[in-house]
Amino acid sequence: MKVIVLAAGQATQLDGFNKLLIKHPKTRKTIIETLSESFSGMEMTIVLGYRAINVMHEYPSLNYIYNHDWAISNSSYSLSIAMEEYEPCFVVSGDLFISKDLVKSMMDGPENLVATLQNESRSLNALNVSHENKQINDIYQGKLRDTSDPEAVGIYKISSRNLLKRWKQNCSKYTNLFIGQNLIIENDEEIFMHDINGFEFSEINTPEDFIRLTDNAN
Repeated sequence: MKVIVLAAGQATQLDGFNKLLIKHPKTRKTIIETLSESFSGMEMTIVLGYRAINVMHEYPSLNYIYNHDWAISNSSYSLSIAMEEYEPCFVVSGDLFISKDLVKSMMDGPENLVATLQNESRSLNALNVSHENKQINDIYQGKLRDTSDPEAVGIYKISSRNLLKRWKQNCSKYTNLFIGQNLIIENDEEIFMHDINGFEFSEINTPEDFIRLTDNAN
């Protein structure tokens, strides 16, 4: 499996601080270090944009792609330029602290998975997952269609070559969408939810997120 980490955004709610360099308050390891350990043994490519040199300078041995259009595009464009071949891969948001156990549970699961979490306080910008018996029907943004629809939290495992090909094509065409919105579910493919409740998982988008992580670590 390959790993693509999407981290080109400006992180405006964090005063432009590159999220990959955020240190966990307990382990003191950065997000990029934590992801490297969690996906140990897999080839990792990191897509950078805003203040890319800050990360490259700290970790010069890692494999990077630079998104020149980070200011006018969304994560879909970053994925489109990183997915050179249609090899089975994980696609991960660069603002997550996740554990090896979570990654292993997804490795052991079905070929195509989207990590999900039942989050009652999600924003209208969140991506929600419509499903039936854990099989995903749609990934959508905005008001919940059903209160049982969980949130897609930015970790995807896709092994189907045909699905990867369509995903890249859609991301190249609709660059201002989130990647989940371009992962079109069709009848010839099966994509399943992967509930990560109970696994170590923290998303850092705001100072309040970091405060909560600090409180939980103490």
